[in-house]
Formats: sequence, C-alpha cells, structure tokens
Amino acid sequence: MNNTEFTEKYYMKKRAESSVKWQRGRQMDCLPMWVADMDFRCDERIAEHLKKFIDQGDFGYANLPEDYYKVFCDWHQRRNQITYQQEWIRFSKGAVNAMYQVIYALTKEGDGIMINTPLYPPFRSTIKECGRKVIESKLIDNDGYFTFNYTDIEKKFKTGKVKMLMLCSPHNPIGRVWKKGELEELFELCKRYGVLVCADEVHSDIIMPDQTFIPALSFKKYRDRIISITAASKSFSLAVFSHCHVIIPGDSLRKRFIQYQRHNNCSSVNVFNALPTYYGYRYSDEWMDSLNNVIFENYSYIRESLGKYMEMSVLEGSYLLFLNLEGYNTEASAADCLIENCHILANAGEAFGKGYENWVRLNLATSLTNVKKAVREILKLVR
Repeated sequence: MNNTEFTEKYYMKKRAESSVKWQRGRQMDCLPMWVADMDFRCDERIAEHLKKFIDQGDFGYANLPEDYYKVFCDWHQRRNQITYQQEWIRFSKGAVNAMYQVIYALTKEGDGIMINTPLYPPFRSTIKECGRKVIESKLIDNDGYFTFNYTDIEKKFKTGKVKMLMLCSPHNPIGRVWKKGELEELFELCKRYGVLVCADEVHSDIIMPDQTFIPALSFKKYRDRIISITAASKSFSLAVFSHCHVIIPGDSLRKRFIQYQRHNNCSSVNVFNALPTYYGYRYSDEWMDSLNNVIFENYSYIRESLGKYMEMSVLEGSYLLFLNLEGYNTEASAADCLIENCHILANAGEAFGKGYENWVRLNLATSLTNVKKAVREILKLVR
C-alpha cells in the first residue's frame, strides 16, 4: 500500500489515555515527538491472532508455538540474509534488561565498557548501575553523518581497561546503519585487543528504502565474541509486551550467560508476551515495508524543509532524527526552546552526551500532517 493508504488505515488519531507519549504531550500542550513509540497501530493480524488466543480463555502454563524459532529465523533470513540457529537464542524481558544480564554475566565489576556517543542514555546508566566503568569514544560528526573514531577507539583499547563494546546498530539517536567496512574495522580492533561486543539491534527492522542492515553476527570470523540483542518492540510498536532475544553463537559465552540466567532465575520466557512478536514475524512483512516508506517520506520532508537552515543526522535506520538547533536555540537546552517557542516535545540532546545541548531527538513515527506541523513551528525559529 502507498503512504497515504497506510497512514489512513493505521495512524491513531487519538492515542489511549494511558499512552506515555501523548499523555505528557497533552499535559504540556505540546505535539509529542519524543519517546521511541509509534503513532501507528500494529498490523491487524497481530491483534486478531492475539484476540483469538485470549478468547480461548486458556491461561495455564504454555509453551511457545512449535514453529516459533523457525518463524523468528526465517524473518531474519528473509530480511537481513542471516541464518540464526535455535540453540543460540535466549530470552529477556526487554533490551535494557538484556544489557544488564549480558554485562553481569560476561564482565566483572570494575571492567571498562565502551560506548560511542551521542547514545541512548540507558547504555551509560546500565553500565554504571552494574558497577562497571563507562569509557566513552565520541563519534565524528561530518555535517550530520556520524562515523567511528577508530584512532580514539584503538587508543583506549590499548590501555587494556576496555572489556566490552556496547554497539548500537542502527544507532540511536543518530540513525546510522553501519556499513560492512565500518563494522569489520571495528570488530577487527575488538578481536585484536580481546574486547567483547554486545550489539543492540532492536531498531534493525526499521531501515530506510535505500539502505541495507548488516547484522553484527553476519561476520562469521568474529561470532565467538559477539552477542546480539533483538526485539520486535520497535518494529511493530509492542512496547507493552516485554519480550526480547539475546543471540549468542559462541559456546563459551552462551554457557556463561545461561549459568547467570539460571543462577538469577531469569531464564524463563513469558509466552503471552512472545505471541505478538511471533505473529508480527509471521505475517507483517508488507506492513513493515510500508511503515519504512512512511518514515522515509517524513524524513525527506524535514530534510527538504529544514536542511538548508540547520544540521541534522542522515537518517538510515530507526525513526529517530537528531536535529541541531545551534543558532536558533534561545534556551540553555534546545528541547526547552522547542517547548517554549514551538510547542513541540522532543528528547533533549544533552541526555545523549555532553556537548549536545543544542540538539534534540525527534520521533518521526507519526503522520506526515504532524511532521508538517512541527516543521512550520520550527521555521518560526528560523524567521
């Protein structure tokens, strides 16, 4: 279906009263473009099949659908040309929960863990709360096209303090889909200096039409030191269902992770929470492709309308755009500037890293009408 048809069918003109995103927007009289939550309904087949399960009224102990692993693996093979094996897959209650488990299971207290900033804030807070040390390597900003600083990364690897790299792919908030050569150079450094890689790939289904997502585990020679975290929560807007996959091909790492899960009684899976993911992977290819086209149209409109006035990230994946209001920001934080002058609620750039007070993160998973409204308001700052 085309973008107009998709929006007319799936855009929720009125979000639920319980919607975190819109509840805060209503309270502040702002257009909410902040938290990573879509304004689109999931594919109706997900809801229909979930309703059938509920209507049966059988809520006793349950197993995953017999073909759950096949459906999961087929989705990733079909969309990302990667073959996962069932025995590699473990479960957690969510991506951040998975980060906690990976860090606790595979590193020691006091170990250094590297992040590449600007970055989704829970990466930093999770590392600290686990008693590990955050080692930051700032990405290089090339007019909104951010890249790794390999010289800085290697310099910090050489100290021997970094035991794990937390990779965000696609990257939140800058929207990069890392290219094969970029990842290969990064993983080679990790191998050379004995650094494990934990790759958060929860946005990997939301890829712009002109891009190709490269899963971290597609590099076979580095697999024994890579852990991948995937979920359908962002793909199909299933945040209320806490269900996530931790994929670990390396036998040694997987045994340590399983031992941690069993010791801490967190190895079980909530079957009810897993069902929407299963239905989405089974039925929703067309829905996913249509959503990506809508996100790309929204991004293209913003770039065409605002690109001549301000720097913005080059959106390759996810529905999150990093926007630089330097020169137009009238407050200490650009997020406050948008609230005061434009009635737009966005995520503050400084939450993603020091020095990004003039930046905001905008959520583009909404209607083009809302995007146009936001652009009109932001252009008032330019004038």
